[in-house]
Amino acid sequence: MIGAVWYAGGALCGYLFGCINTAGIISRAKGFDIRRKGSGNAGASNMYVSVGKGAAAVTALTDILKAFLPVFLLMHVMHPPVQHVHVLTGCMVIIGHMFPFWMQFRGGKGFASLLGLALALDWRFLLICLGFVALYLATLHYIALASITCAVLMPVWHGFVTHDLPETVMLAVTGIVMLIKHRENIVGMITGTEIEFQRFRKKKDPEGRK
Repeated sequence: MIGAVWYAGGALCGYLFGCINTAGIISRAKGFDIRRKGSGNAGASNMYVSVGKGAAAVTALTDILKAFLPVFLLMHVMHPPVQHVHVLTGCMVIIGHMFPFWMQFRGGKGFASLLGLALALDWRFLLICLGFVALYLATLHYIALASITCAVLMPVWHGFVTHDLPETVMLAVTGIVMLIKHRENIVGMITGTEIEFQRFRKKKDPEGRK
């Protein structure tokens, strides 16, 4: 019974943390819907194009912290009497970010929150993710490719390091959902219609802002 309460509470709290979609909050405070600007994604990269560097930085930092903090607290402060609840909570933060109830379940694509979860679980994998970001931006200029790569590699890395099957499965399911959210980017990269980040950030939104 106690275990069920911890799992249910972790899943619910994680989802609600994830629903704190900073891009959606900031854009509504400014009088528009971020999903109707730029790429239509409620995340940091679209905030960079549609609002500016400051808003993008706040968005990215908040989306990272909302996954990092609850997982870190569960691992190092709260010490729940059941296993795996910290990974379940972190995965549900990512799900909440992608499907926030107050945005008609149309949120971001989860990359920043994945970075926050990686930071809490294993900082070495965070460095790997940042390495992919730098590599792809310097060569292919597809930031979505870094998100896709890390979503695929995270369960592989975690499984190899921890040999924990339930946690690896949870991360794999979350990664699959992230891949589904990136399906348009995947099709765009295959067909050559995906906009490179360097071109994307120079595009003006309908009101003429960069």
